[in-house]
Amino acid sequence: MFVASFMLRLVQVTQAIFCLVSMILTSLFALSLSGVTVDTLPDQEGWGKAVFLAVLFILIGCCIDIGKYLFWSQRQRSRYYGMLSLVLMIFSWLASCAFLVTSEHDLVRESQVRSDQYIALQLRIESTRQAIAFHERLLEKRLGSAYHSQWKESETDLETIASLKSTLADLTEDSSNVGLETAAQAVPTTRFFAGVGQVLNIDPQVVSVMGYGILSLLLELSTLGMIGLARTLKSDLGGDYDVQGETETVIQNSEHEIEVKQKVAQLTSDILQSRIPPVLRKIKAAHYDLDLDVVRQVLRNLFDAGILEQDKRNSYKLGDQFQNIAS
Repeated sequence: MFVASFMLRLVQVTQAIFCLVSMILTSLFALSLSGVTVDTLPDQEGWGKAVFLAVLFILIGCCIDIGKYLFWSQRQRSRYYGMLSLVLMIFSWLASCAFLVTSEHDLVRESQVRSDQYIALQLRIESTRQAIAFHERLLEKRLGSAYHSQWKESETDLETIASLKSTLADLTEDSSNVGLETAAQAVPTTRFFAGVGQVLNIDPQVVSVMGYGILSLLLELSTLGMIGLARTLKSDLGGDYDVQGETETVIQNSEHEIEVKQKVAQLTSDILQSRIPPVLRKIKAAHYDLDLDVVRQVLRNLFDAGILEQDKRNSYKLGDQFQNIAS
């Protein structure tokens, strides 16, 4: 019994952890749909509306997961509940998978921004922008000059500005890939999926999506399985308690019946030996601890057997022949 109770408690705790993790992942995915992040929240105008939107999306995610658990627990009542729970489970699975994939992408992006290659590229981009701004100011001054030689030199500035803008466009286009490999190696999960993809000759992004998909699916299946397992163990444990209670009741009833039979035999013997008159009032006063109905049945049985005779006031007395035997 102790082992069964411990197993039930362990399953309930594990079920609560699974449910909480799944609910958090679904809520975080819903929060990402609102476009609100903790880092950018103080800088946003109208942050009150942003907070309201974030809380609303979190509540939506929680309600979806709670509904999934409730519908699954009541699936035996109606097939509709089971189907609805499976639909919500698929959504929760996709939401968890999407959140994990986007979280890994955000980690890689943050690592890329901190890489030396990316920082150096940003410095080149900034210096190119400053050079463009310098030549644009110089071009403006030369075009406003009254000397014809300055106008000719402005053509050189135009060519320089065009070349610098072309360079800036190329640098900006390359910024999405610069330092990406280094950043991917800095994130453990990305490095792991890249190694698996290299071994299996599969695109690391495909391996990443498949890995997070399997992980999310196992989480959902384990959560629903724990709910069913908890109900089964609780039902079995309740059945054991019922059987134990019924056994104890039968034992107590048997002991009580034996005790009553012994008291009835003692009362019958005392009446036959004239130790106590067959009068209901006196028997009750003698504290035989028998119900009045049981005492009446004893007296009636003795009367039917001819041992007792009718006395005045609807009472009984011991027959004359039995009085002689008792004396």
